[in-house]
Amino acid sequence: MNNLMLNERSLIYHLRQYRSKRRLHYFAETESTNDVAKKLCAEGKGLGAFVVSDCQTAGKGRSGRTFCSPEGKGVYISVVYEISGKEPNFDLLSSLAGLAVRDTLFNFFDFDCKIKWPNDILLDGKKICGILCEIVNQNGKPKYAVVGIGLNIEKQEFPEEIMYTAASIGDKYEGELDHNEIAVDIVNNLDRYVIRRDALNAENTAEIINRLKMYSASLGKTVKVITPDSEYDAKVLDIAPDGGLVILSDGETKTITSGEIVHIR
Repeated sequence: MNNLMLNERSLIYHLRQYRSKRRLHYFAETESTNDVAKKLCAEGKGLGAFVVSDCQTAGKGRSGRTFCSPEGKGVYISVVYEISGKEPNFDLLSSLAGLAVRDTLFNFFDFDCKIKWPNDILLDGKKICGILCEIVNQNGKPKYAVVGIGLNIEKQEFPEEIMYTAASIGDKYEGELDHNEIAVDIVNNLDRYVIRRDALNAENTAEIINRLKMYSASLGKTVKVITPDSEYDAKVLDIAPDGGLVILSDGETKTITSGEIVHIR
């Protein structure tokens, strides 16, 4: 069973099986994989970096929140992409990460997960995965994109504040869970979108947007939109070609590309 938990040897094995050119940086414990990845970028070592840890002592979520990252219960990874193209569509990146995780959970476990905009992965309505994307500038211009993904794998007792809203793979799947292959498969799926399909620079995003719509947990819902400056209710109408959320609020249709939403009904 120990070889199914995160370990460097098994991670390297699966990277080779997937013919991945990623450079592995494995930690039994670290403060935040995103912080490690950003440090690598600052040192000129970001290209191809794949940071993975069995435990985070200061895991980060969106909007300055912490992310529960206990030892042996999940995988906490960050992958780095060097930014190319004149104007990459950064707004789509977090949604691509959501699709990558959703693909792994469906292919491995036949889970029909939904994606709450922009990138919360829901299993039977509960959050099983969190994603945080950060841009690293160099000489005042975006140079790298860091995608952080935290996935709950083993069944666990969550902290009181999330015990009714969080889920794990182990809540629904009773077989053995190979943390190493799950982590590498997620990265492989994300690389397929970002590198091999060059989705951030694609002029036609119709296929990806259609998949986001198919798996969306938010379309048609009444939601509370939360931004740094305001909160207001809206109805979700559509997903825009750039991955933004098309909403109707106070009789006005508009597209939001940042912030977060809370489902009301």
